[in-house]
Amino acid sequence: MPNDASLLNPHLKILIQGKPLTPEIEADLVSVSVFEDLEAPSMFELQLVTWDLVKQEITWVDDKIFDIGNEVEIQMGYEQDIKTVMIGEITGLEPEYTQDTTPILVVRGHDLRHRLLRGRHTKSFLQMKDSEVVSQIARTRGLTPKVSDSKVKLEYILQHNQTDWEFLQERAGRIGYEVVVDNKTLYFRPPDNAKAKVLTLTYGEDLQEFLPRLSTLTQVQQLEVRGWIPQEKKEVIGKVTVGKEGGTMGGSVSGAKAVKKAFGESSYTIVNQPVSSKAEADGMALGQFQNGLLSYITGEGTCQGNPNLRAGKVIEIAGIGKKFSGLYYIAIAKHDYSRIQGYQSSFTVRRNAI
Repeated sequence: MPNDASLLNPHLKILIQGKPLTPEIEADLVSVSVFEDLEAPSMFELQLVTWDLVKQEITWVDDKIFDIGNEVEIQMGYEQDIKTVMIGEITGLEPEYTQDTTPILVVRGHDLRHRLLRGRHTKSFLQMKDSEVVSQIARTRGLTPKVSDSKVKLEYILQHNQTDWEFLQERAGRIGYEVVVDNKTLYFRPPDNAKAKVLTLTYGEDLQEFLPRLSTLTQVQQLEVRGWIPQEKKEVIGKVTVGKEGGTMGGSVSGAKAVKKAFGESSYTIVNQPVSSKAEADGMALGQFQNGLLSYITGEGTCQGNPNLRAGKVIEIAGIGKKFSGLYYIAIAKHDYSRIQGYQSSFTVRRNAI
């Protein structure tokens, strides 16, 4: 983290089509927000004064620098410690003309997951893994796939009148994976909550607010996936139970262990999703069990702006007691910069154990 003195001087750099903003545009820039989410296309917003006081005319609304589709890179930080927090494309313009205030131009954009939202498709995939299907779709959308092998080859997968985003989210949800885009790379992977922490935030120091919630209502000690294979005329069952948490993020008692000890045996059974093999059922059970455990502890926090806070990263929260201090997985990260209020960050996190 930067020292206390440098916190008074946050730095912001915006590149559009690889070029920094002109001094004239920078002078009219009011605020910048970046909203990064694991479960939806991430978004950025630039607000600019779009009025020339001397000439008494509209300025940036018609400038080609803000043409739809232009690539925008947003960097934030302090002094020499400045990092990219988002690369996306301009997807909308929202001018604001009112009698009482100077005209404002809101430039809105999204990461490249927005390309997956365009158009509905019906398509079949034969003898392919989910990870292979994702790689194929990513390439057709101009994205570079970086996928974790889903291992199970499926006889038939149908994309039925769905956007590519809806379809990939559905396939990811079945096996407990997530679909993430960073710049032009599309990741298809299990939650990355076993990674090393990127920073520590301590209450009373650099952590301004943290509101955690521990809830056992969605926690079970066993998850089953049941299906029927017509060709073989037999039931198929995938089952996962306590002991398959896939890591406890530095804790010792997972949500599954906690509910078993406090409330006894509990099980959740999935029967509404087609299953074609024992291997597929096992993979679905394991992925959904491990992903569900991450809702054991959730929370929202705010801190001084920090560009290392990124969705899909692990951070440590300290100074809030033994039960809630520890490692957390960032699901949402938000960065707000304005000339008046400076640079602030906020985040939503998840954890599977205490």
